[in-house]
Amino acid sequence: MSPSSALGILSLAFGVPGTVLGTASYHKVRQARRLLRDGARAQGVVIRLEAMRMQGGGADDSITIRSTGTTAYAPVVAWSTLDGRAMETTSSLARPLARTPSAGTRVEVRYDPADPSKWMLPAGGNGLWWIFVGLGALLTVIGLGLGIGALYA
Repeated sequence: MSPSSALGILSLAFGVPGTVLGTASYHKVRQARRLLRDGARAQGVVIRLEAMRMQGGGADDSITIRSTGTTAYAPVVAWSTLDGRAMETTSSLARPLARTPSAGTRVEVRYDPADPSKWMLPAGGNGLWWIFVGLGALLTVIGLGLGIGALYA
């Protein structure tokens, strides 16, 4: 395999996933900004905490997500839309127990009135999504650099 072919393959291996990661993450940042700016407000209450699990290859086929040595929890929030629809939604952001609102805590919810399944807790922030945007941009730049290197190799 020639050096330019290897660089071309590496360029695609870094550039394509970086572009997908960066674009998808930036979409989440824009969605959150839109909800914070234009979303309807509702008062909700955390009714329970849900331990987040992901599929794994272990004996019981699951792995508990660990964060700073503790299980990560996502708040399940009960709230009502402005037109009176009762909602019970689970946050997509899981955190250690010390950083998660406990059951019974009142929280503000921002949601899209046209599609209440698009919602967020404003206190959740966008920091994590910005990290993914940066990581995607970094991988894309590495891929572009490798692609330029393949052209001149």
